[in-house]
Amino acid sequence: MADVIRAFTAALLSSMTRSAILDCVATESIRATDLERSQNSELPMKPLIAICSQDADFYLLLSHILEVDGFACTLASSIEDVLSLASERPLQAVLLDCRVGNHLAAQSARIKQHAPAGALPCVALVHASAEAQHIQLLQSGVDECFIRPFAPAKLLQYLRSRLAIGQGLGSAPQGAKPLIYCDVEMRLDTHRVRCAGKAIALGPIEFKLLRHMLENPEKVLSRDELIGVAWASSRGVSTRTVDVHISQLRKLLSQCSRAAAIRTVRLAGYALARTPS
Repeated sequence: MADVIRAFTAALLSSMTRSAILDCVATESIRATDLERSQNSELPMKPLIAICSQDADFYLLLSHILEVDGFACTLASSIEDVLSLASERPLQAVLLDCRVGNHLAAQSARIKQHAPAGALPCVALVHASAEAQHIQLLQSGVDECFIRPFAPAKLLQYLRSRLAIGQGLGSAPQGAKPLIYCDVEMRLDTHRVRCAGKAIALGPIEFKLLRHMLENPEKVLSRDELIGVAWASSRGVSTRTVDVHISQLRKLLSQCSRAAAIRTVRLAGYALARTPS
């Protein structure tokens, strides 16, 4: 976070345009998030939240609040950026900075029409002067609206509830027997995964997908079955959404496992299987 603030301060002191400042902050936020993950591989991956805003000050404040509570953040300066990020990175939710004149309310329906972004919880943070956008946002499929100012605790509680953080599928008694397949080991009591002895960081969705695969090794699992396992609500979750998260999980496993891999079974689904020797 300190690196992002320094980047923003340097940008303000230079002759950079407003657009360039946003690009600078966005780039630094992605770099900082990736660096933090690499340095903290022993810990579960923090849920990644995209904040769609053209106000760098607002982004820095909101991202600080979220990061203190255990989330990771990345900046999207437009709806197009949100859709692109959802296809490339394992996002868990989208926050929209809605205010008079920025047209996010009018364009927000595109998020719910897009795979995989449509499966993500989408929350509109509506400026008091733009309260008239509330109905339009709900009609577009936005999951929740908060009229500013509001208590940050309400937003944090909503996100933790929607993402089932600290509850649900991942819960297990302390000392519960680990799930093991080949060189992949998952401890349910600590939410930690090791692969060939190396810790890997997984987001909540990837953790649930891998848990189900470890509980059903070598079984072909359909995309519909995986949707039911990993998402509390299947509304808006498409097969493309599953493919994106499986791709992320497969990439993480391939970087360390010598014996296990996720196999694609055409027209059927996916299976956790032994790597061909």
